[in-house]
Amino acid sequence: MTSTPFPVASRAAAASSSTTLGATPAAEALPAPDDHAVIGFLQRWYAYGGGRSEDILVEFGLSTTQFFTRAKDLLESKAVRVDPAVADAMLTVCRKRLWLGQ
Repeated sequence: MTSTPFPVASRAAAASSSTTLGATPAAEALPAPDDHAVIGFLQRWYAYGGGRSEDILVEFGLSTTQFFTRAKDLLESKAVRVDPAVADAMLTVCRKRLWLGQ
């Protein structure tokens, strides 16, 4: 197994380890802690265009397309609580970055 300089966990491993016997459906519906980190990062950087691609890669191990797709999905599904005006501005940044491909 090769190691990477970035701590990247596979989604399958994370999903299987988070599902335990006796887990309730309500517990599974809660957003993952890293979802809050994605939205927190975007809240800090949306006023400046959403942050640098390099920072996104280092902090989350995601490409900008993956990051902004995930953030957009979280905001549109209202999986995390964000002020509606801020959420609209953050969605605008997500859509712009996805449209530009950066």
